[in-house]
Amino acid sequence: MGTLSAEKQVLLNGFLGQLPEQIAARLAKAVEVDRLIGGTGLPHDDILRALRPQLRQSPLRARMPTPQRFFCRPFEDLLVSPERKIKQKGRIARTSIEPVWSWLAVELMPHRHRDLNETLRDAILHNREDEIQEKIYELWAEASAALAPALAGEKKKSAAARKLGGVAVVEDAEEIALVLGRAPELDELQKRLPKPIPALNDEDTFYLRSLFDRMSDVAPEFAPYIPLIVMGRLERPWEAMRLAGALSRRSDDTVISATDVGIVGELLFSDLDSYVKRIQIARPFDFDADAMVANLASFAELSSGMVKEIGIRRDGKWGQRLAKDRSAVAQVVEGFLERAPREIQAALASSRVGGFGKSPKPLDLARLPDPERVAKAMRYAHLMIHSRPFAVAAAFNAKLAETIDETADALRSHSEDLLREVRAAVPETRASLEAHLKVFLDLCALVLGEEETEILRRRSRMLAHA
Repeated sequence: MGTLSAEKQVLLNGFLGQLPEQIAARLAKAVEVDRLIGGTGLPHDDILRALRPQLRQSPLRARMPTPQRFFCRPFEDLLVSPERKIKQKGRIARTSIEPVWSWLAVELMPHRHRDLNETLRDAILHNREDEIQEKIYELWAEASAALAPALAGEKKKSAAARKLGGVAVVEDAEEIALVLGRAPELDELQKRLPKPIPALNDEDTFYLRSLFDRMSDVAPEFAPYIPLIVMGRLERPWEAMRLAGALSRRSDDTVISATDVGIVGELLFSDLDSYVKRIQIARPFDFDADAMVANLASFAELSSGMVKEIGIRRDGKWGQRLAKDRSAVAQVVEGFLERAPREIQAALASSRVGGFGKSPKPLDLARLPDPERVAKAMRYAHLMIHSRPFAVAAAFNAKLAETIDETADALRSHSEDLLREVRAAVPETRASLEAHLKVFLDLCALVLGEEETEILRRRSRMLAHA
């Protein structure tokens, strides 16, 4: 069956994108079985493309093995989502898989590709594990042997770029060929260290160092990929920094960064930089507080983990880069914290010119709270409180403490004004007063905590019925 039109693909994406993960996984398995047995009535690729977001969250064991999935197994730990802007050594875009696979099938090894596919499909359907293992080894070896000469030299790379869709895909194909060429060693590594790896013990490190030393002799261009493969299997990827130190037999970050395994640190810093950029694009008027806190959490976890795994010197290459990233994050967050008290005040009744701390005035309760101001105040309060666990690692701890104290004092001061209005409430302003009181208590629950807020709730109820 042919490929769906763009309009139908959008409709299919919208429909299948609503399916729960478990149902999506079962549907994908059924579609893949149909494709394996040669079914032609379904748009297999279009359905699987629409299901891909849910499938990425599904356990790997729920996925149906296919020849293409076996093809990817040696380099699966290097795969990244397609939103990259530049090609990075050690990272292969998922979107590069299909053009490389098709290139092998159509041009580079059409007959063997078809034969191996058919044999593998039959072996998969009938659970012949020994035959699967034999044929995937053949597939890996022959695919590597076909790709390498097709990418040798600038002229061939230019031609390949036109066929595959760009230079970055060609560079991915080169790495695929390199990794497939050492697939037997990687197969052993992946079986010995199934993911996710909770932590590497001394025995694991000894094994990996022996493998790294052996590859450094027989395939030096491949050796740096060993810690990268392991990094993709670790629960805490930054622990690969310690492995890089063990493999290079260095303990100084400046020295490690200059070795082949320094690529581990470079990729981790690249991830750190991506969190910095996500934080930097947040705008004060419409930022997503949950997303910003999540990015702060990821930044703090990764940066703290990297420092813990290997002593990063302040004057070293990585130390200076880490200091720069922390400074950039602190600058952005402190800018938000500077605004927070004003934005929270703006959502309260009778916002007073000059800020907090002025003498009490009657509150303006003629109007209901402004929904936009309330939403903005809640975002700032959410950011202020939920960023606390990451303030030290991201270097904005002092400003955060100052802002929380200032805001808490202001809310306590405003509570007296608002409770005075509750005591003197008249029917004409009661609905507006109750709306303002709810906004105030919601903000207090975030900033002051539930215990102090409950005391304010009880006082307001008592005064309302006095």
